[in-house]
Amino acid sequence: MPRQHPYLFVTQIFGGLLVEYRFLIVEDSLLVAMDIEDAVHRSGHDVVGIAPDMKVALNYTRETDIAFVDVRLADGETGPAIAETLAQFGIVVIMITGNPGLVSSGLAGVVGVMAKPLTDQASMDLIQFAVDRKNGRPGTPPARLRLFH
Repeated sequence: MPRQHPYLFVTQIFGGLLVEYRFLIVEDSLLVAMDIEDAVHRSGHDVVGIAPDMKVALNYTRETDIAFVDVRLADGETGPAIAETLAQFGIVVIMITGNPGLVSSGLAGVVGVMAKPLTDQASMDLIQFAVDRKNGRPGTPPARLRLFH
């Protein structure tokens, strides 16, 4: 069951308001998910959940601001469908996968795709870019991020 959080937490300065964003990590490899979770926390944000499959991921739509989604999950190659669904809820979605060719044509509403593995610096840069996008700013995409639109 997803944890309940108020819409905003106080941690990051944006336009005079301190804001913490809520991230969802859709990844079936617990070690990879924990690395991303650690980077999110060090960036001053919260992780609302780690979802290994579609059923769990879609339970977090109401409390997620930003989602990082793998392509291949515990229930198969459901990542693209999850990503497009999350994007329909206004969630900033970025694919993080070892198989970027599987989404090379882009996905509706999804920002882009970044190939794994991620270095610590790449994770931090990706988190900042996602926050910038959530704030309506273009941001600077990390070098290995391929934008869809």
